[in-house]
Amino acid sequence: MAEQLNIILVPHTHWDREWYLTFQQFRARLVHTIDKLLDILDRDSNFTYFMLDGQTIVLDDYLEVQPEQEERLKKYTRAGRINVGPWFIQPDEFLVSGESLIRNLQVGLQRASEFGEPMRIGYVPDCFGHIAQLPQILQGFGIDNAVFWRGVGAEARKSEFLWAAPDGTRVLVIHLADALGYSNARMMPLAPDEFVSRVKLLTAQILPKATTDTLLFMNGSDHLEPQDGLPEAIAAANPLLAHISPEQEKMLAEFGQVQQNGDIKHFDGINVRIGTLPQYVETVRSQNGKHEGRKEEGGKEGAQEDLQVLTGEMRSGQFSHLLPSVLSSRMWIKQQNAATEHLLEHWLEPLTAWAWKLGATYPAGLVRMAWKYLLQNHPHDSICGCSIDQVHRENAVRFAQSQQIAESVITQAMQGVAEMVDTRAPIQTTHTQHKPIPIVVFNPAPGPRTEIVQAVISYAGTLRSAVIIDEQGQHVPFTTVNRWRQELGSAQLPRETIAAAVMLMGADAPGEFIRMAENTAATMLGKPEGSYEILRVHIDAQQPNVANIEVLIAPRGIATGRDHELLAAEQQILALLQREDIHMLNISAIDQARETIDFVANEVPAYGLKTFWVYPRGIKEETSTTAASALSGEQQRIENEWYRVEASAEDGTLTITDKHTGAIFTGLNRFVDGGDTGDLYNYCPPAQDVLVSEPLEPPKIELVSTGPVRAVLRVNGRWLLPSAVSADRTERSSRTTACQIVSDISLTPGVRRVDIHTSFDNKAKDHRLRAVFPVPYRVEHVAAEGTFEVRTRPVAAERPADVADWSEEPVNTFPQKRFVDISNGTTGLGVLNRGLPEYEILQDGPGVAPGHMAVALTLLRCVEWLSRGDLSTRRGHAGPMEHTPEAQCLGHQEFDYALVPHSGDWQAEGALVLREAQAFNIPVRAVVPLSDVSNEEHWGKLPVDRRHPREGFLSSCATLLEVEPSEIVVSAIKRSNTGKGLIVRLYNPFSHAVEASIRPGVDLARAFVANLQEEEQEQLFWSGDEGEPLHVGLRSGEIKTILFQ
Repeated sequence: MAEQLNIILVPHTHWDREWYLTFQQFRARLVHTIDKLLDILDRDSNFTYFMLDGQTIVLDDYLEVQPEQEERLKKYTRAGRINVGPWFIQPDEFLVSGESLIRNLQVGLQRASEFGEPMRIGYVPDCFGHIAQLPQILQGFGIDNAVFWRGVGAEARKSEFLWAAPDGTRVLVIHLADALGYSNARMMPLAPDEFVSRVKLLTAQILPKATTDTLLFMNGSDHLEPQDGLPEAIAAANPLLAHISPEQEKMLAEFGQVQQNGDIKHFDGINVRIGTLPQYVETVRSQNGKHEGRKEEGGKEGAQEDLQVLTGEMRSGQFSHLLPSVLSSRMWIKQQNAATEHLLEHWLEPLTAWAWKLGATYPAGLVRMAWKYLLQNHPHDSICGCSIDQVHRENAVRFAQSQQIAESVITQAMQGVAEMVDTRAPIQTTHTQHKPIPIVVFNPAPGPRTEIVQAVISYAGTLRSAVIIDEQGQHVPFTTVNRWRQELGSAQLPRETIAAAVMLMGADAPGEFIRMAENTAATMLGKPEGSYEILRVHIDAQQPNVANIEVLIAPRGIATGRDHELLAAEQQILALLQREDIHMLNISAIDQARETIDFVANEVPAYGLKTFWVYPRGIKEETSTTAASALSGEQQRIENEWYRVEASAEDGTLTITDKHTGAIFTGLNRFVDGGDTGDLYNYCPPAQDVLVSEPLEPPKIELVSTGPVRAVLRVNGRWLLPSAVSADRTERSSRTTACQIVSDISLTPGVRRVDIHTSFDNKAKDHRLRAVFPVPYRVEHVAAEGTFEVRTRPVAAERPADVADWSEEPVNTFPQKRFVDISNGTTGLGVLNRGLPEYEILQDGPGVAPGHMAVALTLLRCVEWLSRGDLSTRRGHAGPMEHTPEAQCLGHQEFDYALVPHSGDWQAEGALVLREAQAFNIPVRAVVPLSDVSNEEHWGKLPVDRRHPREGFLSSCATLLEVEPSEIVVSAIKRSNTGKGLIVRLYNPFSHAVEASIRPGVDLARAFVANLQEEEQEQLFWSGDEGEPLHVGLRSGEIKTILFQ
């Protein structure tokens, strides 16, 4: 039976919001583009459909300028003629978190629904590769398909296939397999003969990989306007396509014999029509049957065959540019993004949800705005760092706006929760002259965990004699970071005047002079007598004729009585008044004295809080215990109970001994710097590269601290780096520049991690700096945290025989989230990071001995061009050749990473590496509760009279959520978008199924499995009575969302 080959032509535009122009410059184009689209739709009913790139932010960007066009725009979106959604913005997938992708779809679908029915197509046309969990994320929103271009190699036999996530969840993929991808039918010629020729050419290119008798033409590209006159051109061309040439007939006959459904078809023509992606997906689905990818047993010969099933990441550069080195372009963007994501996901959302469950008003608008500012930095040209310099200056502002909102709300939420905590001190003693000050420490990560935390203590005095204890009375080590005080006023008075006043008022009895001074201070401050008290007096009478008296005052109620030091100071002042060699007294009143302290918060529960108490004057009874310090250090060595770290006097590299396994790792934290003649998309070493792997001279090694809260070893070295690449870009310059690299290596008692903070004074251009960590064994695979998974990857990319024909050279650098772990099954080394998403496994090179390997962590990659056409690692340009000098990242740079030597692999010891990576990226925080704040002017000021210990609703050690086993990853704790419940999302990173136990720490009565849009799917048998845990099973790799009500 003769049939026609059908072509669905989808008019669209792909809108990079900012790239080689700024957002505002592109917005001017966007306004013109949508204005033109609306005009076309008004007058041409045959221009039936147009797709706005699968992202709703273009609607907002347009309507901010043209608000009067909203109803006109909605007329066409509600009629289905303009397709919108499902995304808020078109994201990069590897450089943003899984929760960011979920928020992106939540915001996009919600906004799209205001304009009609959202387009439920997993449209990610131009992402630089695709994460393995994208099928599960899409299916979580009821999207059972994906349409994209990049990342697919020869492993995909056809342009339609099934793609399975790690848990087995599948979507139907439409691969835009043509070399131009989403632009294959851009700017179609409108003359009938030329239109027909273009159709035949595209058909010849697309047809060999097709599985149906319908082909997809994408009529659009970057920032292109709708093509006026397209319906007329199609109408004129279709009669000419109805009868094809002998060459076309032969091509269609060959295609008809290999159709996916097994039936031999005969085509006698081609028909083109304007359509949509949903229509094309439905056509593919209908002609390939249900896409579970299973063949029915007992099927007859020639029955439907299964579509090919692929799994894992899509990161091939065979047919289209993958552009893998965007992982390390403008590294500060990656660092800022990781910090902001952790702030929103692990602090803003859980803390506001906890405060809301305790009765606070939920700041929905502020939470939403913090997310929107962050998401606006997630388009690939933004987060990848591959735009002009001005674009990325504006990225920095958005990160700051998101962080400012989040920090303000977090401060309020922490204070709100802390004020509900029972802060009555565990030790009461009549010998404690000053009230204990409670500090509530919050942990939004798994636990229990021990970490250093910083707190600001308002105390009108010093904490030199202070102790800090936990609820068991155990002493906690602390150290003062800095002291601050505010001078309220000062006066210079003759000695005789004050002496006369004392005599007149009879204030020479013990305590009377102090009382007189307190009333005087209150009067000077405009407060009632008795409202202030003096806590401490410092007297300096060393200068001739003058005595300087500094008085520390505070609102009454801090001290429990006059201590002997204060009474002694009073007698000293009275004695001064009798000295005839003293003529003047310089008196200053100090208020709001504060000390910033670091202390070791031990055993803080998971997703919860723990209270500690500062006793400003110590505890005189033997009612508390002091643990022996686990820290020690010498000139070039520090250690705690877990690790011993030594720095080499020759090159500053580290040797770490795991004191529990006996494993020794040497040559760690070696810096290796090489040239880079590439651009913001691809690394490209010079043909004659020079690697610098040794400092100019032996570094200075300094023992900065040996406790009590941390032991710190500082390695300070000068590195002589080539100043740039040569003029012909074939080698590094013979000119050199000295750059300082300083690493602070820290150990904390109770923490199983070696933390490293490195600063780099970058004066060189065109180079890549990496920190290298050798291991004394070789492996074939490593494990790296990815999006909702821990991915096992080979140490190097495959290099097929035809690699010379590839669009882009395969590279051995790979993406990671918070860690990569290299283990031989017995011993392992986890390399953790904060916002440093690129690693490579080295099999040779500086510092890598025979039989060894090394993890190379990219710290900085410095180039000067958005795109270049002369790279040996990529064929052709990847973008416009724009000058981007700020991409050289000159100046002061800072990096944070950590090492975790361990036994077994990353899953061993309760997934130690994963848990430490979370802890490293989510430090604990502390707040001093304000028990009776009633005036907004005091918010955040920490008035010293507002810290009274009291009975509270929450115990001094409480949790919002308990999850077992602790290795199950909790990615979200938040109020549901409807405001009716608490969302808890978790995933199983292991290769086996796990049963999780969840016990909320707040009153909840029902639980449901929900989808990622937070819609109830299935009620669970759980009532929450008497602390009963909820048990849920998770498949390997499964993401599960629980809605508690």
